[in-house]
Amino acid sequence: MTPKEKIIDAAIKAFTVRGIKSVTMDSIAQTAGVSKRTVYELFEDKDSLVIEALGQMIINHNKAMINIIGHTENIIEALFLIIEKEARRQEEISPLLVQDMEKYFPLVNAAFFKDPQKICMYSATYTFLQSGIDQGIIRKELKLEFVDTFLHEIIRMVHLSDQIRLLNPAKEDYLNNMFLPYFRGICTRKGMMLMEIYFDNQTE
Repeated sequence: MTPKEKIIDAAIKAFTVRGIKSVTMDSIAQTAGVSKRTVYELFEDKDSLVIEALGQMIINHNKAMINIIGHTENIIEALFLIIEKEARRQEEISPLLVQDMEKYFPLVNAAFFKDPQKICMYSATYTFLQSGIDQGIIRKELKLEFVDTFLHEIIRMVHLSDQIRLLNPAKEDYLNNMFLPYFRGICTRKGMMLMEIYFDNQTE
């Protein structure tokens, strides 16, 4: 692992547990086993390190989601496995990180999502949607860039909305009232039938 990779890895671990604001460059350098000078030689300032660390978190998350998509029979099965995995992941992430990330969302989006050619690399939802079209489960007339962006906005709202947080929703509330109704809307008849079959199997 290169010094840069060690620094990014240390930053990700620290941010996940303690949020962004409370983590110092000194502490990251110490955890990474490098000097503070090395950190500043590789990263102009804390913001540039945060952006790269969050970008790497996106890439890591994307790889995990694509792995699920590639090892399931269809995207409906993948969808529910991803939702379960996400629920567990959210329990492991500090609420402070979620709050602190609000400042960096526009910067990360500008760095990683402005180039349409990079969408597949940095968006598991795009891969999910394209696989769904290939499987005849997602409606093929949809513009994937729009749907993918909209899904990211929903996820962003779920994480940052004070109004939703005040409702104290369970993970089933997010699933049944936000995500599943939308996915039903973009599914073909085949997709909706598969969703019903999955629900029937879950309740038996």
